[in-house]
Amino acid sequence: MRKYTLIFTFIGVALCLFHYFDFDTKNYIIFSFSIPLWFIPLFSNVENVNVFFVYLLTIASWTLLGYILDKLIQKNRVHR
Repeated sequence: MRKYTLIFTFIGVALCLFHYFDFDTKNYIIFSFSIPLWFIPLFSNVENVNVFFVYLLTIASWTLLGYILDKLIQKNRVHR
């Protein structure tokens, strides 16, 4: 794994653990920083979605963002 992929994956895992262990009692953090939760209300009621599926999507989306950032940095270094 690349540097930012690993860091962003850790951010996604930390976000999910923060919510899972009930430190986010009003769900402000999870709804603010979970990219899938920005879009799920457009298609379904959030209360009907499995929370572990949301955690999986959250970690996957943060990992994808880190991967994209690593690729952009790598592409920038090649063009220099």
